[in-house]
Amino acid sequence: MSEMRDTMHVHLAAFEGPLDLLLHLVRINEVDITNIPILEIAAQYDAYLDLMRELDLEIAGEYLVMAATLLHIKSRLLLPPDPTLAAEEASEDPRRELTRQLMEYQRLKQAAENLHAIDSVRSLIWTRDGGVPAEFEGEELLAVELFDVIAAFKKLLDRLGEEARLQLKRDDVSVADKIGWLSDLLQERGSLDLIEVMAGLPNRAERIATFLATLEMVRLQMIVLFQRARVGEIRVALRSEPA
Repeated sequence: MSEMRDTMHVHLAAFEGPLDLLLHLVRINEVDITNIPILEIAAQYDAYLDLMRELDLEIAGEYLVMAATLLHIKSRLLLPPDPTLAAEEASEDPRRELTRQLMEYQRLKQAAENLHAIDSVRSLIWTRDGGVPAEFEGEELLAVELFDVIAAFKKLLDRLGEEARLQLKRDDVSVADKIGWLSDLLQERGSLDLIEVMAGLPNRAERIATFLATLEMVRLQMIVLFQRARVGEIRVALRSEPA
């Protein structure tokens, strides 16, 4: 893609961290946080990292540390108990420490949300300061987190069944151009169903550039993302007030 596409990196850690991704996977799989199916969750975690790499999201080191941790836990679950260890140590659930970390992080995160103290970390959350269009006033609107957007985009790519990896020339699509295009589209139409817009694009390169443009516009506080509780689609709108 253009120089803008080659040099633009969305720093994932500025939005969420590996524990957020694990909590997201626990939530969407509707599993008990105290009894995590490591084999399934580890495979899904790796699939998310693969997609993030394809999207040129700059993955912080702690994501890779967590991937190694999941691999270690998985290997301990698959292997027979070590006969050289004491019976109590050998029978210990290898997931216990990860479960403790997740439960503690979830508790702290919920407490922070209740105090409205993490607006700089969860910058994808809709708030009234974001200036959601008047057509949605009075409706119940839900927060949108980074991994909700990535999950929806991943489902779109899977549904369209395109090639597994992007093979087009990198100078075919510009993220900067997509920022301008999306801004014009929002000025013209108001709010949009983000996934529907990306589904209407002609190829994978266009969709990836638009996805990255969306994240950059969120970072620059040009747009807000939100969900309508009764419908569930991810909507995007320009901020109607200065950030």
